[in-house]
Formats: sequence, C-alpha cells, structure tokens
Amino acid sequence: MLKVLIAGGSGFIGRHLSRRIRESGGEVAIVTRSPNPSLPFQQITWDSLSNEEKSSKLVEGYDMIVNLSGAGIEKKWSEAYKKEMLESRIRSTSTIVKAINSSKERPKYFVNASAVGYYGDVEGKAVDEDSKPGDDYLANLCVSWEEEARKIDREVKLLIPRFGVILGRDGGAFPQLMRGINSGVSFNLKGRESWKSWVHIDDAISSIVFMTQIGFDGPYNVVSPNPLRMDGMMNILAMESGRKIRIRMGPAMANLLLGEGSKYSIFSGQKVVPKRLIDSGFNFKFPGISEALKDLLAEGEMKDAKESSVKGS
Repeated sequence: MLKVLIAGGSGFIGRHLSRRIRESGGEVAIVTRSPNPSLPFQQITWDSLSNEEKSSKLVEGYDMIVNLSGAGIEKKWSEAYKKEMLESRIRSTSTIVKAINSSKERPKYFVNASAVGYYGDVEGKAVDEDSKPGDDYLANLCVSWEEEARKIDREVKLLIPRFGVILGRDGGAFPQLMRGINSGVSFNLKGRESWKSWVHIDDAISSIVFMTQIGFDGPYNVVSPNPLRMDGMMNILAMESGRKIRIRMGPAMANLLLGEGSKYSIFSGQKVVPKRLIDSGFNFKFPGISEALKDLLAEGEMKDAKESSVKGS
C-alpha cells in the first residue's frame, strides 16, 4: 500500500491527488497549519514539522512526500504579498527538505511543485524542459523554489512538476474564467499573442502518478500538448457555455482591478511543450481544449463551476 504525505493536501491540487491515491488503495496524510477534524486524513501541523527534534520522525514511513504549499498567485499583488509568495514556498520546501534529510527512513520520492512561469514571458517561442529560465518575477520565484528543492539528499528521487494553467471545476483558473464569461468579460490583448499552456486537473494528477511509476527524476512540464492563446481560450469557453462576450478589458483596467498579477496571468504567457511527458509515453485524457471544457461544463456539473466562481468573487 502506497503511503503519501502531502503538504497542501487540502488545496485544489492536493484534494485531487489525495482522492486519486485513496481510490487506488493508498494511504494519505496531510501537512496543515490548522487541523480540520472533518478531513478523513491523518494531519501533521507545520509547527510540529518545523521542530527539528520531531520532524525527522514525522516524515518516516512514507513512500512519497509531496509539497504543493505556497501563497496563491490569484490574489492582487502588492510588494508585501509578492514577498510572501516567494517566502512561503521557500519556507515550506526548506522545512520538508530538512526533515527528510535528517530522517533515517527516507521516501523514494520527493515531489515539489513549480510552474511554467519558470520560463518567463516568452510569448510565441516554444519552450521545453531544456529551455533556460526567464528573468522576471515569476521566473525568479520558480528558480529559487526549485533550487531549494534540489537540496534534498541524492538518494531521494526529486520530481518537479512545472504546472501550467490548471483547469478544474473546483479550483484553479477555471472558476475565474467562468466568472468573466458569465459577466460577458474577456480581454483586449492589443496584438499580444499571450499563449496559455493549460492542463486538465485529471491529467495533472495522472502525470504525477505516471512519472513516479516509471521512475522519472527531475523537472517536467505539466501542460497539454496543445497550448492556445488567451483570447482563443475565452472565445471557446464562451461558445461552449453559450455565453456572449460584451466587454474586452485592456491591460490598464485589468491592472487596476487585479493588480500586477494580471500581467502574468492574462497578458503574457508561455508556449510550453510537455516534451518529457510525451517522450515517456504519457497518455493525455484531455489533449485538446474543446474536450477539456466540454468535460468541465458537462450537464449537471456546470452549476459547480458557477458556484465556485461566485465564492471567488
């Protein structure tokens, strides 16, 4: 039976990964700041994991430890929040790495999240795992995050999934996109390509399971093989959901409402190739945006997306 410890296990990706592991007969424990008695998992607090005398014992006995922790990028950015986005990722990664390295019984795998922001704003230039990192805020954040993870002992396999825009009904970018579509709002990109490398949440989770099963070690891009431009994504979403776009918001208005983060999430992007997934033989369940959106907007389930978008407003 696979035993997995997930930091960030109650978050969007963590919930789906926990469910997948349990459905396959595995056992899940999560790292949390505040224990929630309603969750059906063993729960370890960050405070106890940060205690050097206790931490090594707490991480022993697991086959895989996964770190998905970090302040979300979907909030309006201020200089203070940008600092928190970076430091929260470094703190959580450092805490787990130190605990694993000091333990006697180490996991086979340490999975530490990253993002395709690693490549910077490359617009229409296709990049893969062999491409160099960018030099903007998100790129530097991802580089620092990955460097901290690489301090793990060499006997532990390190898997670094660089996530693209993750689409799921209960979190990620989809509820936010739906909120815009339901309001008839899209974006005026003014000639910018704004490529979006996206992935359905089911494929994102399957990729982690698959890459650990084949013994892969290192970074890999968690994106569909078919990226598309932001305006194309919004137009397809409007068409599939039966909505009409009435307003196209420009960069100035988006920055006023959403802050600096809108520059990265909307008006810039990366055309990322999942080369290592493809070379490894991974089979995408949702390789194209149309089938992905049809699944997310399936009859009886569109209500979930609408409710999630309302909660996020």
